[in-house]
Amino acid sequence: MSDILGIMTHRIGHPGSFARHAKSALAEKFSGILVYTPKDVNLTTRRITGYVYNGGTWNKQTLPFPKINMDIGFYTGSQSTRATLVKKAPAFPFTGYGIGNKIRIQKHLIASPVLKPYLLPTEPVKDSNNFIAFVKKYKSVMLKPINGWGGRGIVRVTLEKDQFKVQSNGEHTQMMGAPGLRTMIRRALSKERHLMQQWIDIRNKQGIIFDIRALMLKKSEGNWQTTGIAVREAQKGRITSNLKSGGHAYEASSYLKKEFGDEKGEALAKSVRELAEYIPGFTERSYRSRLCELGIDLAVDTQGKLWLLEINIKPGKLIMRQLYGQKAWEQSLHTHFQYARSLHPKTK
Repeated sequence: MSDILGIMTHRIGHPGSFARHAKSALAEKFSGILVYTPKDVNLTTRRITGYVYNGGTWNKQTLPFPKINMDIGFYTGSQSTRATLVKKAPAFPFTGYGIGNKIRIQKHLIASPVLKPYLLPTEPVKDSNNFIAFVKKYKSVMLKPINGWGGRGIVRVTLEKDQFKVQSNGEHTQMMGAPGLRTMIRRALSKERHLMQQWIDIRNKQGIIFDIRALMLKKSEGNWQTTGIAVREAQKGRITSNLKSGGHAYEASSYLKKEFGDEKGEALAKSVRELAEYIPGFTERSYRSRLCELGIDLAVDTQGKLWLLEINIKPGKLIMRQLYGQKAWEQSLHTHFQYARSLHPKTK
């Protein structure tokens, strides 16, 4: 069992739901997989109790640390603290490591002279007063949980005369005065930390929000590959373009040409690709840490200016299925396992 692949996640539920992971691991000549959560790891004895897929069946077992591990979990609260502790253990190698919350990421990105011009004004929300001051300065602002993913918990706040217009995904727009907004911000901050970011108008000619996702995957030889670039168009009336909430993926270059004309559209598509190819290497150097996948989210405002919205280390790959088909999607999921195999000590 020395060449078993470890897979850490936030919740197991039924181990059979990891059948696809087991199939990919076996295809890469791992003997099986060990699925576990951060609390299943004993850092003192260096052993893990989890579900092992080996020889066609799932069994609960306690095993030594695998020689290579993948982290596919989305953690919150104390589980997030525990996962960070596990990934810091020197005897516990992972295919890729964390890059922190959205504020920490912003600090790294803004240190790059290449990326700085593409970044929006972004600050942590300290309290309701500093949020209101930020809204008054920029007129329209996105409020985001610093550990959010998939568009969860994002709210847009716009100053209109002396009132604040508050929009969240798929919900009715509310108008409120400063006292109401202060209460809303205090409530949000009591649950988790948030950041505030200037809103830019990234609606297309039909008034629908769109952004661009570049999916970057590391190949088995350690080189980064631009696996897919797609425009994600939001469902009508939504303020984010997440595909899981009903958005649609389109080929980026032709979409940008349709919106901005052939010459400008082509120039934008080229800039998107150049930025996407620069970011993974820069991020690894900046953090002095290994990454294996990156989802890079960019946007173009109505004036045709390109912006870098954020980067994600565990990107969804639905753009691959919607744009390139089932086979390309399956290959994009499998690439991580090929990279894991290349890191396994037995192959060195």
